[in-house]
Amino acid sequence: MTSPAPIPSESPAGTRANQPPNPPTSLLLAAVGLVVVLISMPCLAQWAAVNNQEDAAKAVQVLGPLLAAAPAAHTLGTLMHSTPLLRHRFSDARLFGTGHMVEHHGYLLQRAEGGILFAWPRQSGRTGQAIYAWTSDAGLMALSKGNGRWSGLGGMPSPAVLTLPGWQRLND
Repeated sequence: MTSPAPIPSESPAGTRANQPPNPPTSLLLAAVGLVVVLISMPCLAQWAAVNNQEDAAKAVQVLGPLLAAAPAAHTLGTLMHSTPLLRHRFSDARLFGTGHMVEHHGYLLQRAEGGILFAWPRQSGRTGQAIYAWTSDAGLMALSKGNGRWSGLGGMPSPAVLTLPGWQRLND
């Protein structure tokens, strides 16, 4: 004879069967990861824009005097490619057209009338805010808040911008 199957008894209160199921560990980790990403992304974007601005200032400070001493026919592109040190320093620069305009780390650089070298953000607010200028008289100058007026491929400042209040000399 076979013995009857045991009848399951009810689980006493407080046992695993009566508790709500715990969410899967992977779901908790994903939620924590999402919170970290949401908090850190704006900080990373701001950090990148600040680094772009610092690099633009250095680029203008390096290229301004060299471009002023170069023949008028030299573009930023020809200057960058004709000097091994500059070719290495600006290896990731993107030339537009004949090389009169260059993009480097979120900033556009171009020589204006009078030999002034300008650098302005490719996308104001996203890649940076400040605009930079180098002149043979004043050296490196910055306008910390371009307020989006000078942004993108068609946004090169004119030499008249240097008369606006707020420019600071950054020479050592």
